[in-house]
Amino acid sequence: MDAAWSAGDSPVVGVVGEADGSGAIEIDDDLESVLAAADADVTIVDGGLEDVLAAEPSVVVTAGEPALSAVARADVDGPVLPVGSVSGIESVDRDRLSDALEAVLDGRARSRERTVLGVALESTRDETAATATRVRALFDVTLITDEPARISEYGVRDRGGSVATFRADGVVAATPAGSHGYASAVDAPQLSRAVDAVAVAPIGPFVTQTRQWVLPTDELTFTVEREACDVTLVVDGRSINPVTVDSAVTVSAAGTLSTLVVPNK
Repeated sequence: MDAAWSAGDSPVVGVVGEADGSGAIEIDDDLESVLAAADADVTIVDGGLEDVLAAEPSVVVTAGEPALSAVARADVDGPVLPVGSVSGIESVDRDRLSDALEAVLDGRARSRERTVLGVALESTRDETAATATRVRALFDVTLITDEPARISEYGVRDRGGSVATFRADGVVAATPAGSHGYASAVDAPQLSRAVDAVAVAPIGPFVTQTRQWVLPTDELTFTVEREACDVTLVVDGRSINPVTVDSAVTVSAAGTLSTLVVPNK
């Protein structure tokens, strides 16, 4: 459910560009004039994610999907104003950033909660915490073979029971936001943000007729039952670690990320 959001009396606006610098948000004259005209005493901090978060921003402005995903991984408390192309999440065009930020500072933006997943890769032979890799996902979680058309066998379990075992190039689990991105290309169900679940679908399945699922995230587990070649865990487009037959990937709800939606005018 959407909720009104206020920047407060002395807001700090953090601006995070894309990781490679190609999509940096320029603090131009139009943006400076918006900050100068605001009723509140506004401070703006731009740069890399670590520097921006160190300033404890009231709101974070992100350029592109990778920067938004990085903020979700960092478990930021405040809301985010996404700028540029973002699948499944309302965002602001770059040429409208000044107007959008003005609406945010004037209290005309509304916050919208987005599901964030906790992803754990653990050995099934050694359950000690030291063997676990833990990350957060805003869009999707994928297990995929490193070589195209090298089919492996995957298992999906939910709440302790088997959902399916299938041969495929991989398997993807997508949040409501992620279900409108890459997952839609493999015919995963597209989910409303009101649904507390993930969309799951095989990637390049061996059989022509396959099933897709909408599953809860309380006890969802993915395994590699048989390897034709190396399999990698990919989270929000980032390669994390290899997944072997003696490991499992568990996916669970890990909170939400608040994004800001501004009026069109």
